[in-house]
Amino acid sequence: MLSKLQVAMPQLRLPQVEGISRSVLYKRAVLKGDPINDDMLAAAGPLVSWEKPQAMTLWIARHPTGAVPALQTTSWNDFEQLARALAHRAEPTMLANGVHAQAASGLIHWGLIKRFGQQTRAKIIILHQSPYGSVNAADVSGGLSDFEWLAASTTLRLEHELTHLATKRVLGEMRLNLLDELIADCMGMVAALGTFEAKLFGRCLGININPTESTTANRRWQSYTKELSPKQAVQALQLVMERAQELEALLERNPVLLAPDQAMLRLRWLCSQKLDKAIELI
Repeated sequence: MLSKLQVAMPQLRLPQVEGISRSVLYKRAVLKGDPINDDMLAAAGPLVSWEKPQAMTLWIARHPTGAVPALQTTSWNDFEQLARALAHRAEPTMLANGVHAQAASGLIHWGLIKRFGQQTRAKIIILHQSPYGSVNAADVSGGLSDFEWLAASTTLRLEHELTHLATKRVLGEMRLNLLDELIADCMGMVAALGTFEAKLFGRCLGININPTESTTANRRWQSYTKELSPKQAVQALQLVMERAQELEALLERNPVLLAPDQAMLRLRWLCSQKLDKAIELI
């Protein structure tokens, strides 16, 4: 499967060295679709070494706002290289701590270009199969086994990324903030677990109900507060946990919003909320 993808997207073959996206090799291989060989690749830098290419799985993820290909690997090494190749134009970008999913769009895919035209671009969601938010199964309500939580984590992680893409269609933009993380995690948890729990949201974000007690293993919240002062960050975390607890209570009182066929209604409702205001029903 990987070898077929490399034919359509030669960026998956390129050495991941600084400046590769500005190189003649990148222009020839990716932008023009010219044939390249191993000697040309080796001259540019170390060849990419894939740890478990046979363990990669590719499928089409269905969503009301449009289907998106999803590519999952069980290897962190391979996930990192896939993310760099497809989302960062093969540059050796360091991924943020706790990142196990990456959506990439505007991709050059020569299979699609040859079939549908020069302006055609592709998008994909790349996933690393691992417990969501580095949370153990024992810390998830419902008594899930490690295997069940791992499977649920894939559903949660995929729905989270699909929600970000859908939010862009609903709002006309893709935002990187704590409210959107709450929205995406809510949609993901409902899809994977049938419910939303504020405590689990806090754990997956790397905080507890008391946001000043952040964990050391996973501080995903830092990606969404890095522009804030420490005091502002604590305030923002307190606000998002308040909204999360309100959201859990409202969904418990209005279980119709948890129904699979209400997903788009639930998403539009969540997108209408504000971080600094209490969650309100439509």
